[in-house]
Amino acid sequence: MELRRNESIVKENIAVSLFRGIEVVSGRLTITSDRLYFQPHSLHIQKQPLELNLKDIAAVEKRNTLFMIPNGMKIKMNNGQDHTFLGWKRAEIMGSIQDTKKEQKMTVIIKTR
Repeated sequence: MELRRNESIVKENIAVSLFRGIEVVSGRLTITSDRLYFQPHSLHIQKQPLELNLKDIAAVEKRNTLFMIPNGMKIKMNNGQDHTFLGWKRAEIMGSIQDTKKEQKMTVIIKTR
């Protein structure tokens, strides 16, 4: 991942998995001052990275895997798309997204229930 002009890293190398259809793709998430960048591990069929601009994120919600495991997070985009991640650092990731959007004077809804 190359940083854009005036972009800085907030958190990097966070182990997460991303639901892509029926495949759960594991990889690493980087949070920058402008975007979320997911880089899948090379072992998966779907190896393309995912880049989400922070300004396009409408809401972030907690999700439970199998209805009881507190490790999921759904990112809702302004265009109606959703991206669901799994990771044990969910609270840290959600807090970083919220803090970074506040610093950039962007709004985001964080749902903790």
